[in-house]
Order: sequence, then structure tokens, then C-alpha cells
Amino acid sequence: MPNPITLPPYLGDYLVDSTVYIYWNTFNSSNASVTLTGLAVTDIEIYKNASMTQRASDNGYTLIDTDGTDIDAATGCHGISIDLSDNSDAGFFARGSDYMVMVNAVTVDGQTVRFCAAIFSVENRAGRNGVGDYQVTLTIRTTGGTPVSGVSVWVNNTNSRSGSVAGTKVTDVNGQVIFNLEYTTYYIFCSLSRYSFAAASFTAASGSVAFTKDIATFLGAGAGASDFYADSFLTRAIADVRESTDEPTQKAKYTTARIIEHIERAYILVLNEINRNSRTPAVAKITKTIASGTTAYTLPHTVGSIHGIYKADESGGKIFYDSRSKYNPFGRGLWLENQTLHIQTTAIGGVGEEITIEYIPSGIARLHNGICTLNAAGTIVTFGATPNAGTLDTHHEAYAGSIFRCLGVDGNSITGNYLQERVITAYDETTQAATLDAALSPIPTTDDGSIYYEIAPCISKGMDTVVALYAAYRIVAGEGNAKRAASILKSYRNEIRNVRLTSYYSYMPEAPIDRSDSPNNRRYWRG
Repeated sequence: MPNPITLPPYLGDYLVDSTVYIYWNTFNSSNASVTLTGLAVTDIEIYKNASMTQRASDNGYTLIDTDGTDIDAATGCHGISIDLSDNSDAGFFARGSDYMVMVNAVTVDGQTVRFCAAIFSVENRAGRNGVGDYQVTLTIRTTGGTPVSGVSVWVNNTNSRSGSVAGTKVTDVNGQVIFNLEYTTYYIFCSLSRYSFAAASFTAASGSVAFTKDIATFLGAGAGASDFYADSFLTRAIADVRESTDEPTQKAKYTTARIIEHIERAYILVLNEINRNSRTPAVAKITKTIASGTTAYTLPHTVGSIHGIYKADESGGKIFYDSRSKYNPFGRGLWLENQTLHIQTTAIGGVGEEITIEYIPSGIARLHNGICTLNAAGTIVTFGATPNAGTLDTHHEAYAGSIFRCLGVDGNSITGNYLQERVITAYDETTQAATLDAALSPIPTTDDGSIYYEIAPCISKGMDTVVALYAAYRIVAGEGNAKRAASILKSYRNEIRNVRLTSYYSYMPEAPIDRSDSPNNRRYWRG
């Protein structure tokens, strides 16, 4: 006669990072205790909630009494343990979830056996025999009084987000969750993507067991809905272009992406206009590390004319390198071919040493803004895969020499919510990771929000108007609207005149001296 169907036992509700112990017996067809064979940690499979995806790692599983079989020499008694603090499969063991443990498979009495060994939960119960005996209803709403569903809510008897006295509940369509608690004071903590939550608490007492908290603020749906973008160069420039061209906001003729393309082209013209008139032109710089056996180094596609190549020491001193003639019997030393820097030998600079290339940019990498992540040191920024506005540049080292601007941070617990700018010294187009010339300070951090950024032109905020006007002129002239185009061009010429004069008179004796300005520069004496 076959054995009846058995249900796996529920072991209980466990604290985060605790250990679960599971025991079972095995019998033969005569109901006598019998050993099993083939038990290994690889036979243990754990499923989360209703998902049919097994935990990816076997780390954290232990066979009790060495092999998990016949514990303490008792035939037919077996056991395993599961360490819930093991995070090899990141985020698998999490507060507010249920788990099923399957043993697949072992051999018992000559038969292959698979069975559901146990069910347990992690801080996902708040029964009357647990935290408290009084049912408390919480309603989470926005500051405008709209219930919010899908909010993870937990309460603690101290003002600490890291603890929970009754597990985590998720609000229903009415924004409600129910906990079984004692009559005392509790602090409320919430989490939901794209929302921030104000601090809140309540005191449960006889006759006072229902509380409504208008503490949620909607931050926007995705990377494109943040007020931080209002201070972005692209946001301001796009608004100026639409205003100058009298572009309707509803059913606009030109997409935002198309306007950005015009802005990028206009920026190239304006940048070159500045550099032609400035005694101290806008200069970007990148570094290259000399590698053994490597004599060719690819430069970003935005490199125009080289301003200088040097090795800097810790005190700020610089050793400059110059190219010799292609006919020089000693070789050229170092030279450029299109976007490739060649060095005659790695002895120039030295293997492992950094050389700095300063250059006047010919244009700009693709402009965009969006959300990013930041390493703990505040020196490496990883751009999100999909920008809010604009396009990620896929050129090799596309953003080396560009300006990274941190626009702000949102979330429940944040630091470093300030506008900050840094120069990008290296960029990996495969991982979208940008290395900054100096760490952001203070370092932006957030618990459940986002860090907002933009790739910004190396021009001041006052230059927005000039770039936007020329972009608007290109658009209107292309439409054949000669009268409006002439009006925009006149405004552009007035603005660019101020830019030219400002650039020309920006020279000061203590400003960086260009290579041919005066005898103070060693290149002046070169024959």
C-alpha cells in the first residue's frame, strides 16, 4: 500500500540572519527505521514564495553531524541546517518572504526519494501568539490623502529602520496593513520605489487601534520624472529652443531627441568660437598609463589640437614631451596619427607611469542626463542604461575629458544632496563606468532613492542662451521661415558678441600661459 500524501511542516517565523534546523526520519516498507544514502548539500533546494526558481547557491547549507545521516548514530534520524545570513545568492533570504525546502534526491530502502522537508518564513508573521494580541490597522497615504498600494511597511519599538518587531507587510489597494501588536508606541518605516516617506509613529491603546498616515511623496515614474533635472543644461536649453522657435508644447513638431541633436551641433560651433577668441581656451585632459609592450594609445574622439603632453610629479612639477620630426635620426619620440597617440618606446614616461594629455576639444560627447550609481569612495560613477534625456555615447572612452555634474539625490535617508561637478578622466563604454578626477565631497548616498546626473558642456550656465539660440536658428532656417530666422540670428549675434569679448579679455597675468604667449614659456625659445 502506498504511503499517504504528507504535507511539509511549517517550522516557524525566523529572524533575519538566523539559522534554520530541519530534521526528518526514514523508514522501510515495514515501518522500521532505516538509514538513507546520497545526502549532500547539492541535494538541498530552496524555493522562495511561489517562485519556481531555486536558490542559485548551496553556500550556507550544512549537514548536521558531518554527513547529516543517522545523527548521533541513531539510524533513520537525519538533519540539515540553513544559514539565513549567507548572501551568496544576493537578496534571496529577505524579510517578509516564505520558503520551501526540498531534498532532491536520496536513496531510502533501495528507492529514490524526493520530499518537501519543511516550510519556514523570515519575519513574515505577526500572529496573536507572537508580537501582541491587539490588531492594529495602518493606512499609508500620500501627503494629498491618496492611499498607496504596494508599500512595504514595518514597525519597530525604537526609531531604527534596521529592526522590525512584527515582520514586513505590504499595503493593499486601500493602502492598509494589519499588525498584531501590544499597547505601546511604535515607529513606522516604509519603502516603495519612486516614493519618499516622512517619519511617523503611533501609540496603540484600548479604543485606538487604527491610524492613517499621510506620509508618502511620489517622486516620479522612472529616471525622467525628477525635479532635479530642472537645473540640467539640457533641460534649460531644450526649453529655450522651443521658446525661440515658438514650438508648441502639445503635438510638437520636433522630438526632444531631435532638439538635443541640434543643441550638440550648436555647442561645437559655440565652443570653437570661444576658443578662437580666448587667450586661455577651454582645455580638457585625460591620463594614460604606460603599459609594457604597448606603444599606441587611443584617444577620445573629441580630441582636437593637443595642448601639451607631460608627466606630473607629486609636487605639481611637469615634464613635457614633444614630437620630433619624422626625419629625425633618433626617431620621433611621440606623435599623433588621427586619434591614436604613438610613443617610440615605453621608456618614454616609464612603464606604470601616467602621462597627461591636455587638449582643446573639437566638440562634445553625446549629451544626456539620468540616474547613476556611485562607488563607496565617490570616485567611480556608473551611468544607468537608459538616460532620461539624450543618448549614451558608445565611442571608445567617449566621456574622457567631459564634465560630470551631480544634480542631486532623493530617498528617505540621503547625504550629499548638492550640485557638484568633476572632470571624467577615464570612461569604460562597456560598463558605462566613469572615473572622476577627484572624489565627490560630500559623497552622495541614498537608501532607496536615486542619484541624478548629467554630462554637461564645459561652459558656464550663462552660455545656455547662446547654444540654444544657434540651435533654434538652425531649425527655423531649415523650415524656410526667413523672418523668424533673421530675428533669432540677430539675438544670437548679440549674445555671442558678449561671449567673444568676455573670452578675449579673460586673460590675466597669473592665468595659465599658452604655449606661444610670451618668453616665459620655454617653447618661445625653441628654434
